[in-house]
Amino acid sequence: MAKIERPEAKEFVNKAVSQLSGFKSIVDSEASEREEVRVKAEALFADRYKTAMEAMDVEHLSKGKQGIRVALLRDKGYTNMWQVAGLKFSQICAIEGLGEQSARKIIDIAKQTSENTKANLRVRINPDTPTKADNELVKALFVMINNRTLRAESSRIFNENYQSVNSELSSLKKAKSGFSWFFASKAKKESADKAFDSLSLRLSGEFGNTALIDAFNANLNADAARCFGDFAANSVAYYTALEQVGKSWGAEKVTDNGLSSELLQEIEALSLDLTGLDATLRNYQTFGVKYIVHQKRTLLGDEMGLGKTMQAIAAMVALRNEGKHHFMVVCPASVLINWCREIAKFSDMDVFKVHGGDENALLEWRKNGGVAVTTYESISRFELPEKFRFAMLVADEAHYVKNPEAKRTKALAALLSKTEGVLFMSGTPLENKVEEMCFLVSLLNKEISAEIEKVKYISTAEQFRSQLAPVYLRRTREDVLTELPELVEKEQWCEMTPAENSAYHDAVMSENFMAIRQVSWNVRDIKDSTKAQRLLELCDKAKEEGRKVIVFSFFRETLRKARELLSDRCMEVITGEVSPQRRQEIVDEFGKADAGAVLISQVQAGGTGINIQCASVIIFCEPQIKPSIENQAISRAYRMGQVRDVLVYRLLSDETIDERMLEILSTKQDAFDNFADVSVVGEESLEAMENSPKQESWITKMVKEEKERLGNSGEQIS
Repeated sequence: MAKIERPEAKEFVNKAVSQLSGFKSIVDSEASEREEVRVKAEALFADRYKTAMEAMDVEHLSKGKQGIRVALLRDKGYTNMWQVAGLKFSQICAIEGLGEQSARKIIDIAKQTSENTKANLRVRINPDTPTKADNELVKALFVMINNRTLRAESSRIFNENYQSVNSELSSLKKAKSGFSWFFASKAKKESADKAFDSLSLRLSGEFGNTALIDAFNANLNADAARCFGDFAANSVAYYTALEQVGKSWGAEKVTDNGLSSELLQEIEALSLDLTGLDATLRNYQTFGVKYIVHQKRTLLGDEMGLGKTMQAIAAMVALRNEGKHHFMVVCPASVLINWCREIAKFSDMDVFKVHGGDENALLEWRKNGGVAVTTYESISRFELPEKFRFAMLVADEAHYVKNPEAKRTKALAALLSKTEGVLFMSGTPLENKVEEMCFLVSLLNKEISAEIEKVKYISTAEQFRSQLAPVYLRRTREDVLTELPELVEKEQWCEMTPAENSAYHDAVMSENFMAIRQVSWNVRDIKDSTKAQRLLELCDKAKEEGRKVIVFSFFRETLRKARELLSDRCMEVITGEVSPQRRQEIVDEFGKADAGAVLISQVQAGGTGINIQCASVIIFCEPQIKPSIENQAISRAYRMGQVRDVLVYRLLSDETIDERMLEILSTKQDAFDNFADVSVVGEESLEAMENSPKQESWITKMVKEEKERLGNSGEQIS
């Protein structure tokens, strides 16, 4: 047993007291951190509200045509609605020419304007040009989020040591005083010696380690660059934290999706056990999981970028915690690896990749439970015992089974009979016709399918939504991600050179649709391509602004030329030949690259299954033939976690088939929006888009019209 000396005892006592105090500060910090976030969030909202009101000219008062003499207010220096809203009745009356009646009108209009502005204010943290309010809120969130893990570990250490350390400190107390220690009894000195040994050992272990306390203090003193860097990398966690303190701006605007009040209450009242889920859900995602679990057979049609995969994983975890064991995910081959990675990353469930005829993996899954992840092509190759049942089947990109006669559709339908829970997922449940949507619903619920068949032609939006509500849940980014930055879409029209005109004329005369679509890119010398030159200019501008770029094209030759043009600023090109695993590796490399980096991808290969929020510029080299193709591609970057405005550029050649393609895209997008977002459309309004045995396809018709136009205009280029 060590014999303690007074100075040594004093040093150990002071260090132990310091450690207890440090751990206690971390443990007790949660409430104050939450309150700090709440206060700073209110300050940011107030800042944005003030900015919005200041942007409204005082002429706003005259919109109601109530005879208010606005010029008198302007003469007194009141030029915007923020200033007007701050005026008292007596102040307005004091302005010569404005009586009590006008003052009351002004007060009423200002009050209504203020309420409307607050109700419709779209608030987000701005990392590009942050205000003082942005900086303070991000700092408060940074501290709260990054102290969570420190707090959990600190709480454990504090609770394990608190009583023992206090007892040891009490025994050592007299050793701090030379006079008291000199006259202490032998028993007290022995007790103090034991306490010293124990405390010495304790301070040499995790209790004496200052790493947690140092990290806590470092978080409190973090500068703006560190806080905003963390925000850019983990913005989802930041906005989720805001929701947790009751500051989810705009969340109250979410629609009820047509659910009856009774069903809505039942779903919201459902209790979920998400133990084993390594993620914090947004409020709308939690509702989605409850909906999936409660309704059992559903179609989740959330717009792309809202985290359908996470909701599916959470639903499986919730069911697992209810005692269910076997789950299956069926997905396109291009996202097979991504599903396996996401399940392993965000849950503690075992994952089995069942690809092709992999019977061993299938047997392991049947034996041990967990999640079998397979493809639409694979499900027709393996068989399950007749009496075998599993808890839930998740069908990603469910519109892959829109054709009742297709082999994969029949294989999936056979699997549906073996499971009680079914989750279809698709951000584009309708691409071209209502029948596809109705068929998907029929696979889930025959009764509801029969009902919507009766009203699909002429029903009102309210009727149709109420019929679909028990099986179909759709939220849009505008509904639930009010913090998302702006999506700015710009058409970049290019006037063709003589060389481009000549190549285009030849393509049209050949009636080769694919060659025609490659307008501008099919010139012999890329220097003659105005689209290529515009692409280079946009990429240079993006680099200057510290942005990363994704370039999409359907055509591999176009991708090759773009890669040649952009040279060493490009990553490896993603095409259909690149394996899903390698695609993800390329995306990871892109994420680590410097600003100005460019990811070039075939739109089918890179437009689904991978998330690229680090990019904020998207360039399409030509129009695509379906709105869903472009929407999916845009949603690789414009999704939850994006913090910068996303700029979408479409490279277009003037007076070419590009113009007609845009018209087709617009028509198809309108059809989808009307059905999926408003849930009402007439079959007749879609027939014009469809191929018919009695009509030419729209592609053939478009090519024919373009050939006639060039022939009639005499645009033969020599």
